[in-house]
Amino acid sequence: MLSSCLPFRRLALVCLGFVSLCASPAVFALEAVRFADAAQPRLAADASGRVFLAYADGVDVFVVRSDDDGGTFSAPVKVASVPGLKLGMRRGPRIAVRGEAVTVTVQTNELIAFTSLDAGRSWTGPVTVNDVAGSAREGLHDLAVAPDGRLFATWLDLRSGKTALYGAESTDAGRSWTPNSAVYRSPEISICECCHPTAVFDEAGNLAVMWRNWLGGSRDLWLVTRAAGSAKFSEPVKQGQGTWKLNGCPMDGGDIIVRGRGVFDTVWQRAGDVILQAGTAPELRLSGGKQPVATALGDATLIVWQKGTTLWSAERAANGTVSAPQQLATGARFPVLVSLPGHAGALLAYEQGAEVVVERFRP
Repeated sequence: MLSSCLPFRRLALVCLGFVSLCASPAVFALEAVRFADAAQPRLAADASGRVFLAYADGVDVFVVRSDDDGGTFSAPVKVASVPGLKLGMRRGPRIAVRGEAVTVTVQTNELIAFTSLDAGRSWTGPVTVNDVAGSAREGLHDLAVAPDGRLFATWLDLRSGKTALYGAESTDAGRSWTPNSAVYRSPEISICECCHPTAVFDEAGNLAVMWRNWLGGSRDLWLVTRAAGSAKFSEPVKQGQGTWKLNGCPMDGGDIIVRGRGVFDTVWQRAGDVILQAGTAPELRLSGGKQPVATALGDATLIVWQKGTTLWSAERAANGTVSAPQQLATGARFPVLVSLPGHAGALLAYEQGAEVVVERFRP
């Protein structure tokens, strides 16, 4: 069922500097900030209202911080120069924050981590996460942080010569990591070779991990969960009722939405359609498109995706109704989202030409 009402709105003001507060007689909050010579953005937020943006410029990795829910941003701080940095098609930095501890992970032929213990002002590292040299060379990974600050990294791993999903954890903000363990190995050839995995913790410390599989010639999304305090993942669950027979890789991994304690919805692309799986309800086709991301906004879910070179959004309300898609930006790609605490809305970041743009959705 479609509804034409979208409760969350974008402001229309554009700010061209990275330290300026956009303002007009009617608007005193950020609408859009642009970062030049930037690619593959990633956002993280903490309960205090601080927001961090990580991005890459060639082999250089940068982080900027906002202390006011994205109203203003600091000048960029260089994390490191990383020769051989894997970048593009969702390859690039990942960032996680808990208190003053901020962790950034990137990939060369290895998965490496950098740590800040002063909210992004200074950085140490790198520390290598994968314990078999060269096994993370595909360059696709994700990073999640639990409420207690524990980190979980997951990546496409080639140590056996076949693509599998591996993981490792850190309890010291990325300065050391546990021995690697397999999250999932395909019983056939491998998992899909070029689609990024996704990992998230809920507020209770339950973990969900999603990847694109390759079973019986189908490239569908599968999900495992792990209860807080457990070392064992659940049996894998295929997402959605349909399937996608495909002799190739779509390079599109989808996203996970935390709906509650141990409750995870998912959004992904199948055969050029953006699909939402909300709990046990039948899958819902939202639109034609690719590269979907989503985040919870109170009882609602905000979904953003790419269609050609435009970005579109829709909202699924708590009662299951979905708004009509709205166009957000042109000449744009690779959106990412993060919810702001206290029902303050969400931030959206994406590539537009050689820039990264950050926009705010407000209730």
